[in-house]
Amino acid sequence: MVTLTAVIAFTAGCGNSSAGPKGPNGVQSKSADQIMAAAVAATKRQSSFHFVETASQGSDEVSVVGDIGTSSGEQHVTMHEGTRTGHLTLLLAGGTAYVQGDVAGLESFTGLSAKLSAKFSGDWISVPSTNQGFASIAGSLAVKTAAAQFVKLPGKLTRGKTSTELGHPAVAVKAAQSSKTGTLSLTMYVATTGAVLPILVEGTTRASGSAARSLTARFSDWGEALRLTAPNGAVPIADVQAAAG
Repeated sequence: MVTLTAVIAFTAGCGNSSAGPKGPNGVQSKSADQIMAAAVAATKRQSSFHFVETASQGSDEVSVVGDIGTSSGEQHVTMHEGTRTGHLTLLLAGGTAYVQGDVAGLESFTGLSAKLSAKFSGDWISVPSTNQGFASIAGSLAVKTAAAQFVKLPGKLTRGKTSTELGHPAVAVKAAQSSKTGTLSLTMYVATTGAVLPILVEGTTRASGSAARSLTARFSDWGEALRLTAPNGAVPIADVQAAAG
């Protein structure tokens, strides 16, 4: 099954409530690599965070709204592709991962055929920790592993200017990467007061031979309690795999 960590972009609430003291944290005097490392480490220390991701390319758009906790989390994915719309939900609860989607969501994001996507549309599919697909799903739903996936930017990093973003003082870290497969140019704004946490990510990525994809992202609701429960009557992933042959 396909993970959603490659689907980048966010938007979350009206601001960024960070844990810890609100005074200056001195991060703006550090190098870009040090700032990024501090932001990842600070995120890993949080008990939870909220994010909303949005990636758009022309009229196509994918958005991901997520709440990530220490051992549980969920993501709601919405895809608009021309006249087609799909939905997918990922959930981690009680040590098991779950997936639920409509036909378009399952077909687009999990690799299931159109026939199997129709068969399992609306059903919860359970993925136990013993299944090889568990780590790729659960890794994006728990704080310590998700921090590296959502916060750490790839490529060459340079420190940018300080500014006020979403009402919070911040320092910019710019990431640039270019290869045969594509390019990216992203900026992350990191809080310069309180915990060294990410506030906003924005920029573009471009796959070779494709148009640029615009990305935006906001983080918020640090440390808020999550109350997630496992769904009843989920279809075991082994049954889905058996049906797929």
